[in-house]
Amino acid sequence: MNTQTAQETQAQMLRNKMIELQSALFFNDSSSIVKLPTHVISEIEIDEEEQIWFVIPKPVQHIDAFDKEIPAKLDFFKKGMEFFVKVSGTAYIITDREEIEYHPTLTAEMKERMKGERVIAMKVRMQDAELIDNSPKPAKNWFQASRSQLSSWFF
Repeated sequence: MNTQTAQETQAQMLRNKMIELQSALFFNDSSSIVKLPTHVISEIEIDEEEQIWFVIPKPVQHIDAFDKEIPAKLDFFKKGMEFFVKVSGTAYIITDREEIEYHPTLTAEMKERMKGERVIAMKVRMQDAELIDNSPKPAKNWFQASRSQLSSWFF
């Protein structure tokens, strides 16, 4: 398997895991004075360019007070799952309704959700994504742990 195919396979696997988890914490990593607060994201879509689309509640401040491009992190998680996904990249506040309306791969439900008066449409261009195994490690009883320790001393 060549490097390009391996990267595409890994990207597809990460994409599937993010969709499976569906919930994420959105963190604004900007050093700006006025910045978007951390939000829980519950529904996402990922387009063909590997951009993550979602909505967040509209803040009290006027939208122009915020930077349009912000360094951001998304931590995807779901209780009971044995993995989580950490994503970092650049988040964009989408104010142009035409960009949303004429986007070829966004579903009608997501487009409708993004039109709400009380939400802001966001997209995150992924720069780094990491799948982290969170499965519980098998516990050793005291006898197994002692035997393992003794064998490591003598052999």
